[in-house]
Amino acid sequence: MKYTIVKIFFTFYFLLITFSTSANTFIEKTIDWHKVKVIKYDLKSDNFTFKIWMNNDWDSTSLRDLMDKNNWISAVNWVYFCPADYSSCKWKDFTINERYIDGKKNAWYDDTWDRVVFALDKSNTPFLFQTNKINPDKETEVYNWLGNFPLILQDWKNMIEYYREQWLIDNKMKASMSRNFICSDKEWENLYFWYVNNIILDHLHVVLTELWCYNALNLDAWASSAMIYNSRYIVWPGRSVLDWLIIERKWLDTKILRDSLNPIVKKIEKNIKFKNFTEKIKYLDKLSATITKARTQIYEQNSKDLYDENWNNIWYEINTNGLNTLKKLYIINYLDKLIYELEKKVIAEDKKNKVFKEPLF
Repeated sequence: MKYTIVKIFFTFYFLLITFSTSANTFIEKTIDWHKVKVIKYDLKSDNFTFKIWMNNDWDSTSLRDLMDKNNWISAVNWVYFCPADYSSCKWKDFTINERYIDGKKNAWYDDTWDRVVFALDKSNTPFLFQTNKINPDKETEVYNWLGNFPLILQDWKNMIEYYREQWLIDNKMKASMSRNFICSDKEWENLYFWYVNNIILDHLHVVLTELWCYNALNLDAWASSAMIYNSRYIVWPGRSVLDWLIIERKWLDTKILRDSLNPIVKKIEKNIKFKNFTEKIKYLDKLSATITKARTQIYEQNSKDLYDENWNNIWYEINTNGLNTLKKLYIINYLDKLIYELEKKVIAEDKKNKVFKEPLF
């Protein structure tokens, strides 16, 4: 008997039930006509771990690959670096920016110059550090974090003008573009990161102030931008980079969840083996639609909308706290990824077969 779509779905659903706290909240908000997508992280959370990832071998890696090799559920790219695909970087990935991992400093220079370190101490309390300027005596307290520029907000004060006076704001930075950031609130309880669409640098502090930011630092954008929430891309991946800001859920083993999907993927591959190209794509699309529906249902159960006085939807929040909910989402999103890759393989094989069938003359 063929393993039908219905049977695959029930097997898939059984996994969700079988594998059947807030520092991983996704917020989509409109501020001054700019769409903001951020992950809110509660620094007092006992259920999540917040880390900085640094590639020690200076070999840039895609976010998706790192997610699979480690036990992460959400992540974004971090600071500016010189990428190997720039000739000015001599075809090599590197950065001069300060990187502090578990209390150990990795840097080219002793002085941060105009860069600012957005730091966490060992007790997970955020603060700013800049050599001889901001908390100059607290560098030894930096346990985790990285340096970058420009500093956007310091104690709610706009800091962009300082960089302009130093001639550090070039034409590329003045352009209207999507920008990435990290910030902390005044109470030092929450971090917010990471995306505002189509905005000039001079207006960024206005938006971030309305987003509860007290101290805020600019992060790398453009081709480096990548954002994953609950193991699924929110902002599509750019180039591979050196550093990542990541969230891990305690007591969640993503390898076990990935391994649990192997039998389902094998059954899918077996069931489409003798189908023609159109039948394979139709079959995989139906599976993908089923997965999308399951994801939507979970998010609807764990989300809320907020409206302004004119009933305009200005805020959408997803709050996935429970371990079982995150396990379900991981299974859903990883299976969706596998089906997407399988569909690409089917398309590639079809193109290859068509080439071989074409006459030589």
